[in-house]
Amino acid sequence: MPPHPSHDSILARAALGAASAFGAACRWCSRRRYELAPGAATGGLTGLSWLHHLDGVSLPEHGVYGLALAATGALAAGGLKHKNKTIAAAGTGGLVMMADAWIGAGLGPSVPSLIAGAVATGGAYAVYVPWLVKSRQDRLALQVKAAKAGVTARGLGDNTLAPGITGSTAEETALLRALVAMLSVPAVDVTALDYTPFGWRAVVVLPPGRNTAPQKVIARKEQLAANLGLPGKLRLAKGITDNELVVTLYESDPLAATLPWPGPSTTTCHEPAALGLDAFGHPVLVPLLYNHVLIGGASDNGKSSLQSVLIAYAVACKDAEVLLVDLKPGAVELGPWRSCALGFADSPSRAMQLLKFVWSEVERRGKYLSALGDKLGKPVKKWVPGEHGPAWFVFIDELAELMRQVPATAKLIESLLQVARFVGITLVCATQSPSNRVFGGNTDGRQQYQVRIGLGAKESTTANLIFGPGAYGDGWCLDELDAPGKFLRWDRQHGVPVESRAYWMTDDEIGAMNHRYACEEVGSEARPHPQVEPEPEDDPTPPRPPTPPSGGPGGGRPLLRAVPTFPDGTEIADERHLALWQAVEKAGPSGITVDDLVAMDLPQFAARSSVNGPLGQWRRKGWVEEAGKHGRAMAYRTVPRSLPASGPTKGADATAAATV
Repeated sequence: MPPHPSHDSILARAALGAASAFGAACRWCSRRRYELAPGAATGGLTGLSWLHHLDGVSLPEHGVYGLALAATGALAAGGLKHKNKTIAAAGTGGLVMMADAWIGAGLGPSVPSLIAGAVATGGAYAVYVPWLVKSRQDRLALQVKAAKAGVTARGLGDNTLAPGITGSTAEETALLRALVAMLSVPAVDVTALDYTPFGWRAVVVLPPGRNTAPQKVIARKEQLAANLGLPGKLRLAKGITDNELVVTLYESDPLAATLPWPGPSTTTCHEPAALGLDAFGHPVLVPLLYNHVLIGGASDNGKSSLQSVLIAYAVACKDAEVLLVDLKPGAVELGPWRSCALGFADSPSRAMQLLKFVWSEVERRGKYLSALGDKLGKPVKKWVPGEHGPAWFVFIDELAELMRQVPATAKLIESLLQVARFVGITLVCATQSPSNRVFGGNTDGRQQYQVRIGLGAKESTTANLIFGPGAYGDGWCLDELDAPGKFLRWDRQHGVPVESRAYWMTDDEIGAMNHRYACEEVGSEARPHPQVEPEPEDDPTPPRPPTPPSGGPGGGRPLLRAVPTFPDGTEIADERHLALWQAVEKAGPSGITVDDLVAMDLPQFAARSSVNGPLGQWRRKGWVEEAGKHGRAMAYRTVPRSLPASGPTKGADATAAATV
């Protein structure tokens, strides 16, 4: 016979069996925790009330029970009166629970107390079961939608009471819940969530679909902000990929205060310009060399201050020169930098001359690089500041105004935008309306700007004009910039909009920079072009292309021709009228006929009617007179200008060369 198990073995088996049964019961309760929750709550409340009965309930304690019962009853009555289901349900539930607790405390374990507990439990289940069923149905529907959208179950979580809305942090959970409430489909993932001193920033991967694209979410930003329910300013933007959404919440404005200019950050244009700070406290570095810059935005939003910071950067660079064009009356924006500029233009004719001078420099530098490449036996495709000569930065304020006053500059600027970069010449253009009409209506010159900066604007279309079609829908919302100097920046390395603010330069700081970096007087040497002796050293140095007649690097600051004027001293701003006037003036005392002027094929003067218009005006003003007939046609000549006995005047008709 097998030996009988020992007493200790029996006890051990019994203990293991009890532990196993207890564990099974706990597992069953855990799996049914949501179904058992109302019964456990009412049973626990009844048990506590019986313990209170055993300890004895005093008269004041009965009064407390009564007051609590009256308060919950009043709450239920108020909810019913004002038709508020939430308050009525809360009041009714509280009334039943307080009645159960008072009966249990007063009578202890008894039939009336058991009946009260059963009624409370039944009422709780009557409300709870429909809600639980609906929650599980919602979770199942959410999982079906997620599966159809290709969303993995990782982000859905296992919380039955809050289906599909769990995250690793409170902010991530709130964001996922807000997106589910708006899109009815959970997000694929939150790939990054970074905290800053001013809030947080998250990158959300949205499920594929037409109604879940980042642009659709951005268009419903106000709804998402309401669903999020967190204090602060919400900004949305399209991420690097097509289904990424960048969500930024600013709990406080990091750029509310003006940023003082810290001074020049570098002495070489090979390093980027420090323009300001972004909302995360990082410096905004703009690579100016070889990158044309477009600055756009409404007036009084800080374009001039932003340009001043870039000009200060350029004039502090030992391997760079600046040229300025400002057609505002008095050149109030760029005029303070006149003494630091290699070239300065404040009138239409001088602007045209300066741009032609820049184009001649492009051609000169191109020939120099070609000759240098022939000497070295390999092509030299890029102008290197400090090695071949200084870089040029051409700042144009109010580009649209320049195009209106001098339409002929449109094609010239287009050409400069296309070919000037490789010879180290960069255009920095500021305008309030950067449309293709600003560039003469031929091609959209905006494509040549590798750096684009947008300041505050009232209209959403301004963002599309600066950053390209559809930019506003991607989050480049300039109408959300609420202070002068705030801007959004785009370049090849920064494709996601981040709110930033430019440094502010005071008038004293601008004056100090002019005093420190002012160019020499007219006619003196500008920064020279250092020449590199190619290898081998015994080879003769390639002939240097001649310096343009108007001066420039190695030949001093540019000298421009006398400003062309009419006899009354007013400037001839229209290039078409200038060509016609010069043709009549060149004819001399014998004059020229209208037919001869038409035969010259001058721009927009290819018909007699087009020539007779301005010619008649000049005759009425006494600037042009009849010179007799050439055959059967009347010839015209300009009236000789009379000079005072004291010599030439210092007015606009003086023939002295004007520097820019």
